[in-house]
Amino acid sequence: MERHFHHDLHALQDRLGEMAGRAETALSKAMEALRTRDASLARDVMSEDIEIDRIELEVERRCLDILGLQQPVARDLRFLVASIRVSNYLERVGDHAVNIAQSAVKIAALPAVQVPEDVTTMGDRTITMLRESVSAWLNHDVPLARRVCENDAEVDTLKGQIFARFSSLMVHEPGSVPRALELVLASRNLERVADLATNIAEEAIFVTEARVIKHHADEIPGPSSGPRPSGR
Repeated sequence: MERHFHHDLHALQDRLGEMAGRAETALSKAMEALRTRDASLARDVMSEDIEIDRIELEVERRCLDILGLQQPVARDLRFLVASIRVSNYLERVGDHAVNIAQSAVKIAALPAVQVPEDVTTMGDRTITMLRESVSAWLNHDVPLARRVCENDAEVDTLKGQIFARFSSLMVHEPGSVPRALELVLASRNLERVADLATNIAEEAIFVTEARVIKHHADEIPGPSSGPRPSGR
C-alpha cells in the first residue's frame, strides 16, 4: 500500500511536469507569434490550450482521490494541496498565452512594424521565471524559488515602462492605437504570468519548508509574538 501511494505521488508530479512543459511551450509560441506576426502559430497556441485544461482537471481529480483514500499527512499532504493550486496556476498561464496569441493574430493583420525590444525582453524574462519556478517545484529548490520571487519586480518594472511609452504614443499618434493597445495587453498578460510563476515558487517553499511566504506571511508575528508594531 505504501509503495502504491508513493507511486501515485510520483505519477502526479510527472503529470504536473508535463503540464508545465505545455504551458511554457504555449507562452513561448505566443511570444514568437507576436514577434514574427505569425497568425498560424498563434492559432496553434489556442487549439493546444484544450490539453492544458484537460490535464488540470485530471490532476485535481487525482489529488482528491489520493486525499480521500490515503489520508496523507505532513509533507505529502502539503504536496497534494499545493499540486491542486499549481495545476490551477499553470492552467491560467495557458489562458494568458492564448490572450497573447489573440493579440498576435490582430497585430499580424496590421501593417508590419517590429515589436519593440522591451516587449520581447519582458517575454524572455517571464518565460525564464516560469521555467525556474517549475524547476524549483520539481526539484524542491528553495533558493531558486526565492530568486524567482525576487525577480518578479523586474517584470513589473518593464510592464510599467511599456504602459507609459505606449500610452504616450497612442495620445500623440492616433494611428498607432490598434497595435499599441495589443502590445499593452500582451505586457499585462506577461505580468500576470510572472505573478503566477511567483505563486508556483511560493508553493515550492510551502511544500519543502512548511512555510507560507505569500504576502510575506512568514514575516508576520504570530499570536505569541507580542504586539505588532503600530507602523508609525
